[in-house]
Amino acid sequence: MDVAAVLRMVRESLRATGLPVPMPRGAVEEWASGLGLPGRGGLILYTGALYQMAPYINGFVAGLEAIGRAGPVGDLALRAAAALSRFGATGLARLLFRPSRGDLLYARSVLRAAARLLSAAGVEYAYPRGVDGYSGVLLHDLGLEEDFARHARLVYRRLSQAGAREVVTLDPHTTYALKVLYPRFVDGYDLEVHSYLELLADALERGRLRFPQAERGTIVLHDPCYYARFLGIVEEPRRLLRAAGYTVAEPRRSGKLTHCCGGPVESVAPRLARSVAHRRIDELAALSNRVVVMCPMCWANLARVAPPGVEVRDAALYLWDALNK
Repeated sequence: MDVAAVLRMVRESLRATGLPVPMPRGAVEEWASGLGLPGRGGLILYTGALYQMAPYINGFVAGLEAIGRAGPVGDLALRAAAALSRFGATGLARLLFRPSRGDLLYARSVLRAAARLLSAAGVEYAYPRGVDGYSGVLLHDLGLEEDFARHARLVYRRLSQAGAREVVTLDPHTTYALKVLYPRFVDGYDLEVHSYLELLADALERGRLRFPQAERGTIVLHDPCYYARFLGIVEEPRRLLRAAGYTVAEPRRSGKLTHCCGGPVESVAPRLARSVAHRRIDELAALSNRVVVMCPMCWANLARVAPPGVEVRDAALYLWDALNK
């Protein structure tokens, strides 16, 4: 597979649309339709667009796997798609990133559940239109640091102009980018960054978030690398899930010693990603058929290989279910 073509596609798409995959720009903010979220405030919700992109990445990985089976003809199609990516969500590039309707609905439901949980916990936040977008973290993961620095400065300027003093994020990659990486690449960076799980856990401790008492059975928790290894967000999701009535099973490799889900190499090495994901899903499914994730990339990689009867689902959905049942 032509890895250089994949990297070129990511870079060109980001320059053309602000997103590393060719998807409609309206797809970033569509999830908030009808929620009536305030447009201005000191604490701004910044999704980082990773949940929104996950269905498109799923479609792309499926396309890459087909390209790998097609040999030289597949590489030719990939190079053509890379050339077209500068035009945004058009042509062959768009065909390679075709999402399924089920994946789109899943991603939307996770974002809405997380936003509603924050509101239920009394967190006052804003979601100004035209501000949300991609953090650029994949550029850093792929070693494109100059592109990452340029993109980070754009994101910071947009948030600052919207009046942000603090930011709440919904996934570990975006949290890590804004909390750890941006201060290294953006001069004068002064935003305080919180994962929504940290804010919910704080609200739980202060008695502002209460779940109806019920026994909801056993789930097994998969810790994403960025939360567990690099940000120390380990106990917060466990406290929340247990308070919501779930029994949390722990795989042998959990917390700071968590096992990789297979990402983020799925976009350049889908066969390797699938192999790693298979090992992890086997470990998790041995403890429960309900696998709880906290990252859209973990969901994409693990759900792709989950055997029949094993459900891979985001923690936000389990917490929202518990709050309403």
